[in-house]
Amino acid sequence: MRRIPKGSISRRTGVAVLVAMAAAVPAAVGSASSPPGSGGGESPLAAYGEDPSAADPALVEKALGPVEPSAAESWDIVLAAIARADQDLDQATIDKAMECWSNQECDTGSGGELVMGYADGGGDTVNVWRGVSHMEAILQALTYPEIGRIVSTAADFNADPEVHANDIRFLIQSGVDFIVGYPDVGVALAPAVLEAEAAGIPYLSFSAGYVGLPGQDGALMPGEDYTSVIGEDLCALGDSFAAVLNEGVGEGQVGMLGGTPGNALSLGWQQCTVAALGDGIELVNPPANESSTTGDTYWVNTMALDAVRGLLTTNPDIRGWAYEYSDGLYTALQAYDELNIPVENLTIALRTDEQTLFCDWVDRAEPSYNIWYSAGGNFQSRVGVTAAMLVLQGAAVPGEVVVPHVMRQVTEADCDPDRVNPVVSGTSLAPDAVLAAMFAA
Repeated sequence: MRRIPKGSISRRTGVAVLVAMAAAVPAAVGSASSPPGSGGGESPLAAYGEDPSAADPALVEKALGPVEPSAAESWDIVLAAIARADQDLDQATIDKAMECWSNQECDTGSGGELVMGYADGGGDTVNVWRGVSHMEAILQALTYPEIGRIVSTAADFNADPEVHANDIRFLIQSGVDFIVGYPDVGVALAPAVLEAEAAGIPYLSFSAGYVGLPGQDGALMPGEDYTSVIGEDLCALGDSFAAVLNEGVGEGQVGMLGGTPGNALSLGWQQCTVAALGDGIELVNPPANESSTTGDTYWVNTMALDAVRGLLTTNPDIRGWAYEYSDGLYTALQAYDELNIPVENLTIALRTDEQTLFCDWVDRAEPSYNIWYSAGGNFQSRVGVTAAMLVLQGAAVPGEVVVPHVMRQVTEADCDPDRVNPVVSGTSLAPDAVLAAMFAA
């Protein structure tokens, strides 16, 4: 692992800020005008070339809703990362980003000695969210002239864990200096992650991509077995989902959907949602045990449709859903139309914010149907890159870089007919010019 001199990283002036969580009730709280940072003078990260104070509060509202500054240990790391999210990129940078996004390997043109590895269990061509998260990491890497090469892999949701593990091994053999990615197979990726760390290559996952949850058999411990995980407090997220359902449903049946089998994101929030549901709520598809998820969809839209169709067939009176993936639920709502079940008296709690579902909500104009969401979280891959660059300089980075959250109720303003691609999260920090290049017809 090549370490870089302390404070040698230059910063592209950028925008944004992060969040404070409101899990107890399904209402956003805070102030969009709150100043970034935790106060008390210059951040310790200034010694490593980062400037959390450069985060523009204007992107707080865009990315995560009305929030307040946090005193959490990882707050400045997130701010520093999003401060690099330049929204007015020149064409040369866009062209280079597209080159890196379209190819497994690229030279950034900076002449830097460091090599970034990116390991996604999904992939750009099979899931828009994955493609945008990959692009955000690339854009972040291009703000560091120390990074001269980017090598990317994608397992395309392959059901064989060895495909995912071999992607990590490929990056090790390619001489990367750090790896950012999402471990869809959870604990099954542990041996390869340990190989990377043993080779002196920090592994950092985003989107709460724990390599197994703490306490799970075979799980690795972030901060000890691997460098860091970036994402929400999953139990707090699960509590937020339960709060939305308890308030909106009150009494009745609800269903839960998850992503890839074994992923820690779904398992983490589902465990806590189940525990926090009110006495009047009946979960129609409870997990088999504490270590299993329910409603596995691989975050594939057609599989989400199959899952909802199956549950509605036997439980036509379902009044609520909890899921990470807005666009997947948009497709899944076709089951209501197929089964002639009206989309009424329905409450949905979501993590991401693809506006396909939101525009469908506007079109339906059903006052008894309400949606709450948190944030798309694409920008978390940026945090992974910045955290890795801090680690390479010897900075102390916590094993869990916590991204707090708020829940927001969908309104007509959440449907933007001019969006470059309706499946891109509205909270993404990838500039429109980049998204236009990514999704050109």
